[in-house]
Amino acid sequence: MKPVICQSCGLPFTIEISGTNRDGSKNMDYCINCFKNGEFVDHSLSLHELEIKLLEMAEIHNEISLEEAQQIIRILPDLKRWKMSSI
Repeated sequence: MKPVICQSCGLPFTIEISGTNRDGSKNMDYCINCFKNGEFVDHSLSLHELEIKLLEMAEIHNEISLEEAQQIIRILPDLKRWKMSSI
């Protein structure tokens, strides 16, 4: 299956690591790192804090490249979770 983009963190994910709804069903909008049991894992996470986490993933942990982190940061405001927070 083609990876989809998490509507919270902007990282690609597959159904195997998709988030879960309250009833245990898969939620294909969010990855399991962002959304479990029908709610966001980190309720207080701000867009700015997420940007810092993505840069740390690139610069400190080498999980993604710096270019990938910067590309993701550019799209974050358009993702479902962050659009909701600006309403």
